[in-house]
Amino acid sequence: MGLALCQALERHKPGRERLDEVRPAAVLMPLWDDGERVQVVFTKRTETLPSHAGQVSFPGGMVDPEDPDLKTTALRETHEEVGVPPEEVELITRLDQVVTVTGFLVTPYLGLMDPAARFRPNPVEVERLVLVPLARLLDRSNYHTVDMFWEGMPLRQIALRQDQDIIWGATMRILLNFLEVVGPAARQVAALAG
Repeated sequence: MGLALCQALERHKPGRERLDEVRPAAVLMPLWDDGERVQVVFTKRTETLPSHAGQVSFPGGMVDPEDPDLKTTALRETHEEVGVPPEEVELITRLDQVVTVTGFLVTPYLGLMDPAARFRPNPVEVERLVLVPLARLLDRSNYHTVDMFWEGMPLRQIALRQDQDIIWGATMRILLNFLEVVGPAARQVAALAG
């Protein structure tokens, strides 16, 4: 699966946003082989967080002044949120940046987690992990338009339902960018992912 995915991604030149007054952040789109199939690891954020509370997202967060670069931010935040240290993640590529309605400029990285990784979610930030098979994410028929409310505003969004959870917003835009980048190789990658 790794070779097919890398070949599909090698020609991608990630887009960059040029905006003022945004807060830089970075996330990791982690791929993890659980021994049966490749899963994409999301977090269900706790309801007590000041931003994006209760949403399903990738592990990640705001840049700290000590972070030398955005890769470090994504790996540090992943370690803080789900307990997987940076040395157990192999970064593959950067995907296109996205801007959230809450004023974050998010830089996403795609990475392979060590199959032996042990997850220890931080209960302050993470209610639980949400694992979605990569093959499911690569099948566009699983994506649907949904009507929802966010902070009292009605929204119509492309979303993916996973059991009782809905993946939408900036996280969905990152997924759609990933699908675009993988392109025609999606079926081959999905078959290899189990």
